Amino acid sequence: MGLNLRYSLASALAGLSVIAAPALAADADTLRVAVHADVASLNPGINRDANSDVVLSHVVEGLVAFGDDLSVKPMLAERWTVNDDSTVYDFHLRSGVAFHDGKPLTADDVVWNFQRYLDPATAFQCVGRYNGQIGPKLTKIEAVDAATVRFTFDASAPNFPTTLATIQCTPWIIGKSSVDAQGAFIKPVGTGPYAFGSMQPGRYLDLVRYAGYAALPGNRDGLAGNKTASIENIRFMTVPDASTRSNGLQAGEIDVIDEVEPTLFDSLKANKITVNIQPTPAWMTLQLQTEAPALSDPRMRQAIAHAIDLKQLSEALGNGLYKPNPSVLSEGTYYYDNAAAAWPAYDPQAARKLAAEAGYKGEAISILVANRQNRVQVATIVQAMLLSAGINSRLDVRDWATQLDQYRSGKYELAIFAYSARLDPLLSFQSLIGDKKAEPTRMWDEKTAAALLEKVEALSEPADRKAVFSELNAEMGKQVPILGLYNIPSVTALAPAVEGYLGWQGGTHRFWGVSKTAN
Repeated sequence: MGLNLRYSLASALAGLSVIAAPALAADADTLRVAVHADVASLNPGINRDANSDVVLSHVVEGLVAFGDDLSVKPMLAERWTVNDDSTVYDFHLRSGVAFHDGKPLTADDVVWNFQRYLDPATAFQCVGRYNGQIGPKLTKIEAVDAATVRFTFDASAPNFPTTLATIQCTPWIIGKSSVDAQGAFIKPVGTGPYAFGSMQPGRYLDLVRYAGYAALPGNRDGLAGNKTASIENIRFMTVPDASTRSNGLQAGEIDVIDEVEPTLFDSLKANKITVNIQPTPAWMTLQLQTEAPALSDPRMRQAIAHAIDLKQLSEALGNGLYKPNPSVLSEGTYYYDNAAAAWPAYDPQAARKLAAEAGYKGEAISILVANRQNRVQVATIVQAMLLSAGINSRLDVRDWATQLDQYRSGKYELAIFAYSARLDPLLSFQSLIGDKKAEPTRMWDEKTAAALLEKVEALSEPADRKAVFSELNAEMGKQVPILGLYNIPSVTALAPAVEGYLGWQGGTHRFWGVSKTAN
């Protein structure tokens, strides 16, 4: 039986019930998770967003995954070997793994998946990381035997396992029954601890525990490790309004909410609700469209960076929760190296001077932002700071799906946009650097950046990679194709009945290992 999710401004203000129908099953058997929007897609790696990543990580798995310590660990592959020049990798699959349709995982399935991802008709968002557009080209995928898959590249690919583990672009291994006879996607049939159940757009998406799941031994470990599921059902409920999510949690109608506003911490804790704060390298940014006439001059982009006081912005938003950071490189990580020093510091007078040199005449520049409370708050503060430096702007508030469409087509001037946690700087730079004509989501289309990216893609030693990442950061601070505002912690609130939840640096929720007692 479905839930009738009632969302309205009136209920948000009055704190009325958001649920009008019984839950899926006994209360302890269903975890109700409120999210701000529907998933962008259930087709792995195609038209994805952060909500898609969270849902699919419970349904599908990759050959490898990031662990809690941010190293790459086995998942569907039990081990892998690589030749001396890192051009040939052999992945040896675990035995006893089955898809949700009951069919066993074989090397042929992995080959089929990669051939599908490489097919332009699939529109895999990260195909460039495998077809030679970004880094070495994957020239051959073959089944050596029923449990061994061989990947061959045209040049050294020392970072291939890291690329495979990318949370935002994992080439998840799905069963062939995920598509119809013509190859059109139907639903994700994976090997994960939960199987896809059903979805009512704008209301909910249901996952059901997979009884045949082959769990690894040991403990939870990032998106690797033991994924034994305790709760029978997970219902992801679409609740766009932050107040409605909070009210539903406090009323006992929702079990988990995320993106919790700092102003709610005290009231939630007073109601015996756990607030889990997990630092991550997720990144709130101000995107600057270098193709837009108003922003094509680097001096204008530098002016905008000089106009924004990152420390004041972070303090106004989070009272110590958010860490100012203009750079891809996150403070506290091995690769940081005082990265923020390379970026234009807050200096309104310098902003005015540079804007004038760039020919700015006072015209309003648009700031695209999703109609989510925290994002609009960021945009409003940025707008005020720009105005204080003599730069006029106007807010263009759209729903999240519309902002995603405009981001993917490059149709904006400035935009408030969050990047979910990339667990290696290479993955971040690969997401940002590239040909805008071929991929409009790329922020930085410049020869020096492309050359440095190509250089670091061939390196494996951390010290060597760090030196090139520092060069990239310094160049990025001059060009300002994007301005980081702050790193975003994952803030999750959980009802008293929910036990065993653990955050991790990847930021994505993991509901395997979580239990719930009946109310």
